[in-house]
Amino acid sequence: MTPTSPLVVDVPAAGAGVRAQHEDMCQVVLFNDDHNTMDRVVECLMKVFSHPLELAAKIMIEAHEKGKAIAEVESETPAKLHRDQLVSFGLTATVERI
Repeated sequence: MTPTSPLVVDVPAAGAGVRAQHEDMCQVVLFNDDHNTMDRVVECLMKVFSHPLELAAKIMIEAHEKGKAIAEVESETPAKLHRDQLVSFGLTATVERI
């Protein structure tokens, strides 16, 4: 009987050849304004982010009292979409990378 050589199999590393898409994390910042009612702002936050009433009200109050508030932290693509939705409702919002 002759000894056999060990079986060697090349297995690519997990994810080899696959480039992960990494988006920067961003915050959607809501600014206070003089045209929208508090109820309207809360309604828009609930529509855009699906925030519960309590969270939407908290964000609105912070923007009202401090001039701005972070409405959401998320990756860049949805952050830009949500900013655009807030602006389409007549609110003032920006996206900032964090």
